[in-house]
Amino acid sequence: MTQDTTDNPMKIMALRRRVADRPARDEATGLQVRLADGYLSRLSGLLGKKRLNDSEGLLLKRCSAVHTIGMRYPLDLVFMDRQGKVLKCREGVKPCRAVAGGGAYYTLELNQGVIRKQGIAVNDRFVWQGLETG
Repeated sequence: MTQDTTDNPMKIMALRRRVADRPARDEATGLQVRLADGYLSRLSGLLGKKRLNDSEGLLLKRCSAVHTIGMRYPLDLVFMDRQGKVLKCREGVKPCRAVAGGGAYYTLELNQGVIRKQGIAVNDRFVWQGLETG
């Protein structure tokens, strides 16, 4: 059974990335993300939270679509499969929008501009402690 951390503080993790054209090496991203894996933490996401800085993110588990209704700032979104492979990137998603990531298991919410600054692209692979592989 999957642990639901709805009532617990969100776990903070450092992300590493394997760039698609250099798969033998993991690169530090400098990103520290909070894991939202419980129902309420996924539902509320970043609503009511201050704007992220470029080294922060929110990683939503079991999430293939997000909305920005109620948000006050745009987000970059990275949709990944269970192994952390990037399936889709959306930059600068404005408030009051909905975006689906077709088959994604994880969604990474980042400050606007981080995808471009980090060079994140489809087929890159993020790795972190606790990543599901099945």
